[in-house]
Amino acid sequence: MADQSLITDEVRSHIGRTTDLRPVVVTTVAVARAVGVYGGEVPQEGIAPGFVLMNLAPEGQSLHLPNLMPASLLISNEFALERPLQVGEELQARSRIADISERLGGQFGHALYVRTDVEFFDRQGARVGRSASTMMHYDPAGGRQREGER
Repeated sequence: MADQSLITDEVRSHIGRTTDLRPVVVTTVAVARAVGVYGGEVPQEGIAPGFVLMNLAPEGQSLHLPNLMPASLLISNEFALERPLQVGEELQARSRIADISERLGGQFGHALYVRTDVEFFDRQGARVGRSASTMMHYDPAGGRQREGER
């Protein structure tokens, strides 16, 4: 178990950092990939399922934290829509590190949790949706061994 917090002033300074707006397109490929991951059927009418937002990442500038742990695991994905998404529609997206928290002990040992939010806007600047994900960063060597594992 770690003796001190990994959330230093440098790490804390990343909370609230936001990228510039970048273009993303709701492509048929993005829809098919999202359906492949989350289930359902590829829509025929040109309306994209809302969960496609979780697979749309703006190119270019990104939000990178210092590499503090050797392993990571996606632990949650969320999305919210203001209106239906159209296949082929171009949106503008902006990412933000919303929160960083820490947990000591447990199955994964010392872990950092990083929540990233992405907002999506149409050409008129109206917000059409958002997605959020939480990644757990941890060191497998620091975790608690379960009974029967050696």
